[in-house]
Amino acid sequence: MATEVRPSVTDVPAAGRFPGPDELDRQLVALAEAYPDQVHRQRIGTSRLGDPITMLSVGQGERNALVFAGPHPNEPIGFLTVAHLVRLLCEVPELRYGYTWHCIGCIDPDGARLNEGWYAGPFTRRNYARHFYRPPMAEQPEWTFPALDPGAYFDRVLPETQALMRAIDLVRPDMMCSLHNREFGGMYYYVTADGPGLADALAALPVGRGVPLHMGGPEIPGARRIRPGVFHVPAHDVVRDVVDGKQAGHEARFGTSSLHYAQQHGTFSLVVEVPMWSDDRSCNQDACGRTTTEIMTEAADDLATVSGIIGEHIDHVERQLWVPRSPFATSSADLRTTTDGLAAALRGHADTTQDVQASIADLFELRQTVHMLRLRVAGTALRLLDGELAVGNHSRPVRTAHRGLLAVFDEWADTADENGVETLVPLEKAAGLQVDAILTAAEAVRDSR
Repeated sequence: MATEVRPSVTDVPAAGRFPGPDELDRQLVALAEAYPDQVHRQRIGTSRLGDPITMLSVGQGERNALVFAGPHPNEPIGFLTVAHLVRLLCEVPELRYGYTWHCIGCIDPDGARLNEGWYAGPFTRRNYARHFYRPPMAEQPEWTFPALDPGAYFDRVLPETQALMRAIDLVRPDMMCSLHNREFGGMYYYVTADGPGLADALAALPVGRGVPLHMGGPEIPGARRIRPGVFHVPAHDVVRDVVDGKQAGHEARFGTSSLHYAQQHGTFSLVVEVPMWSDDRSCNQDACGRTTTEIMTEAADDLATVSGIIGEHIDHVERQLWVPRSPFATSSADLRTTTDGLAAALRGHADTTQDVQASIADLFELRQTVHMLRLRVAGTALRLLDGELAVGNHSRPVRTAHRGLLAVFDEWADTADENGVETLVPLEKAAGLQVDAILTAAEAVRDSR
C-alpha cells in the first residue's frame, strides 16, 4: 500500500477563516457547475429549519466512498476539506482510486450557523468558547441513528440524520469518513477495522506535516488503542454507558452513530480528528511524576463541581427566561449532564484501573478535557443569557446571573490559558491532513477488497 500522496497535490489553499454553510454551499454549487461532466449534485434531505442538504458525487468507480463534514457544528475544518477534496478529485482523477466519491459539505447547517460568530476568528480558545454552540446528544445528526435495544431505546431520528441515513443506504459505501476536529493537542483517528499497515500509515501523516500525533488515551473510555493515535470504535452500548450511565430499561438520551449504522453495509469507517491548536505535550510519553489513578481522580473531582458552579448562577432564573427552549438552554442542560457523567466514568476508571505512572500526554489530555468542558458549559450558559438580554429581558436576576457567569467564564479561561499554549494549526494544514487521511484510508480499503 502506498502511504504517501504528493503534498503539492493535497495541500489546501491558504484560508484565514471558515466558510459558513451558505458560503460553503455556494462553493460546492460552483464546483458542480465548473465540472458538469464529472460532478452530480443531488438533494438528500432537509434540515429542521428548512435548508436543503445536498450531496456531490464525483466519478464512476466500482467502489463507493462517502465523506461528510459538520457532524458537530463546532468542528468546521471539514468544510474546507470537502470543498478541496471535490476539486482535487475532478482535477486529478487518478486519486479517485476506483471509487465513486460522494461528499456532503455540511450535514447540520442549522447548528453551524450558531457557531459563525467564531468562524472568522480571532482563533483563541476564549473567543471560540464565547461563541460556541454544540447541540445536545439527542439533537446531533451524528448520534441520533436508531437504537432499538429494549433496555435503552431511541428512535427520535432527526431530519438531518435521515438525510445521512438516506445517503448511506443509497451509496452503501465501501469506505465512509466522518470529519471532525478537536480543540487542543494532537491528531488521532477512530476506525471500525484495521487493515495491514493502515494504522501506521495514518499515524505517520501528522508528523509529516509538523502536527503532533496524539499519544494519550481515547476521548471515550472503552475505545481500544490499536497503536498510539489510532483507536478502534467502541460498540454503541459502551459509548452509551459512559455518557448516560448504566441505566437498564430507560429511554436512551441519544442513539447510535453513523459508523454503527453503516456497519450493516460492511462499511469501513474512519473518523479523523485534527486539532485546532497543537501542543507537543500531547505526544510526550515521559512520566509526569503522578499515577493514572491520581490524575483521573483529580479530573473527576474538577468536573464534578462544574454543574453546581454553573447552577448557582443560572438555576434560579430558569422560570424567568423569556426563551426557555432556545438552543442554548437545551445545550447548556445537556453539557452539564454530560460533564457529570464523564466525572462519574473517570472516577469509576480510577477505582478499577491498575495504578501505574502516567505520562505527560496522559496528564495533558485530562487537564485539557477539564478546561474544554468548563469553558463549553460556561460559554453556552452565557449565550443563553446573552439571548435573554438581546430580546429585552433585563430583569435584575438575569443581569446578576450574566455578570456572575461572566466572572466564572473569565476565571476558567484564564486558568486554561495558563495551562495551554495556543499554537494554532493553520486551517489549510488541518484540512490537508484530513484529505491525506481520507485518501490513505481509501487506498487501503481498495487494496484489501
